[in-house]
Parts: sequence; C-alpha cells; structure tokens
Amino acid sequence: MRLDPLFSSELPFDTDDTVKRISFARLIRERTGLIDITLLLSLPAVLILIYLSPVGLRESLVFDYTEPTLFTAFASVFIHLDKIHLLVNIGVYALIVPVLFVLSIATRNRRRFYTAFVTFLLMFPFVLSYLNLALFRPSVAFGFSGVAMAFVGYLPFALANYLDDVFDVGPANQISPMLFLLSLLCIAVLSIRSAPTIGRLVVLSTVVSVLVAILSVLLYVLALYDQKDELQSKLRTVLRTSGHFELAMIAIVLIFAIQFVAFPPDPALGDGVLNLYVHFLGYSLGFLAVFTAVETAERLGWAETVL
Repeated sequence: MRLDPLFSSELPFDTDDTVKRISFARLIRERTGLIDITLLLSLPAVLILIYLSPVGLRESLVFDYTEPTLFTAFASVFIHLDKIHLLVNIGVYALIVPVLFVLSIATRNRRRFYTAFVTFLLMFPFVLSYLNLALFRPSVAFGFSGVAMAFVGYLPFALANYLDDVFDVGPANQISPMLFLLSLLCIAVLSIRSAPTIGRLVVLSTVVSVLVAILSVLLYVLALYDQKDELQSKLRTVLRTSGHFELAMIAIVLIFAIQFVAFPPDPALGDGVLNLYVHFLGYSLGFLAVFTAVETAERLGWAETVL
C-alpha cells in the first residue's frame, strides 16, 4: 500500500492496480477529501468577498505603473471593479483547477498540484505585476486573469503526465512541450486578429512566433512518427477506457478553448483594455515554471521528496 503524500490517508487499493482499472467515480471519491474541496473553493470565495468590499478600497489597491508598490503588486491580482470581469476569471478558475486536481490525483501528484497552487497564488502576483513594468505606460492593472492563465499553463504538463502515467502515451517531457507549442501557435494566430489594436511590433513578433511554433511542432511530430504503430496501439487503449478518456479530451479542449477567451479579437473592455501581455506571461510562465521544476527535480533525484 502506498501513502499519498498530502492531505490523504492510506489509499484503499493496491498499487499494482492501474488507474484505468479503477472506476472514474471511485478514483475521485477515494482520493478527494474535505480539505481538498475547501481549499479549491477558498479562492473564489476570497475573490467574491473582496469584490463586495467598498469600491474606494478596491480602487486604492490597483497596481499603478507610475507608483508601483510591493503591496499593490500582490493585492491588485485579487481586485475586480466589474462584475463581468470577476465572473469570467472565476469561471476560468472553475473550469481549469478541478481538471488539474483530478489529473494530479489520478497520477498521485497531489503534492505537485498544491506546490504549483501555492506558488501561483503567492509568487506570481509579484512576478506578473512587475513584468508589466517592462512595457511601461501610465496606467493601472488589476484582476486575477494572469494567475488564472498560469493554471491554464500547467494543464499541458498535467495532461501529458496523465497520458504517460496512466496509458503509457509519452514520454511526458516530450508530449507536454508539443502541447504547449501547439497552444502558442493558437495564441499567435488569435493575436493576429488584434493587430489593428495592438500595433505593428506585435504583428511582427506574432509572425515570428507562428513560424517558430510550426517548426518546433514539426520537429516533435517527426520524432514521434517512428513510433506511430506503438502510439496507435496505446491510443486505442485510451479510447477504450471510459471516464479517463473523457477526462483527457476535456483537458485537451480546455487548453485551446480558453485561449479564445484570453485572447479575443478586440481586447477593448469598457473603459479599459484586456491585458493580453499579462495573459501570455501568466500562461507561459505557468507552464515553464512547472516543467522546469519537475525536470530539474527528476534529474537531481529530488522528485520523490520535493515534487
């Protein structure tokens, strides 16, 4: 019997059983505790409570590029001045984080999930706020979307690890970069639609990004082509596995569908503009932080104790 490393008692089935032999409902029921549900619901509750505070207080906590402070760099991420803005960000969180959690518990990576969860909430607000100053303009920034996109960035890695661990479709350190690069290609194409709004420099960088992403994806596809017969056999196993196949498909759809919300054709929003730059930063850093941390830990032999 094996102990799940965080917030769980002894697992009620032998480790020789693979996840695909366990019913999907049983998997969630036996590996999810009340503390997990409480922690996952705590963030939306906090965002709603902050939104219900006086407008003057919320306005004083936005991140002002002309007068940046450490406190507003952190606090501004949890500030929303518009109900639609709040609901969209909570909606993205509600779609992504439960899927991430289920992918993680299915592969016994609960500790990794909570490490990323805490890092995104405590460290990313500072990182994203101050990286905003790289493109200085006399404006303010607020809202949870950058951190929400970091959770989306974690999704390609969590999905690749799930496919590798459960169905032996991998390795994860090749599949996850391919998924990430494909999503960057999607972002680049979507960003072209915003060209009249965001300027020629972004158009040029977008074209370069598209070419780099296409080339990178082709290299991964060519590397996998020699294994096509083996991959076809593995994918047939995935297709026959009820519940777990649907989870994988939901994750794939979310990786790309969320990009259409985060990178709309017209970033104008009322009197303001959606910060596409911080959306891209959050997504990219979310993936790179998890991928780099796990790869480094595994190469140093720390994966079992750290992640």
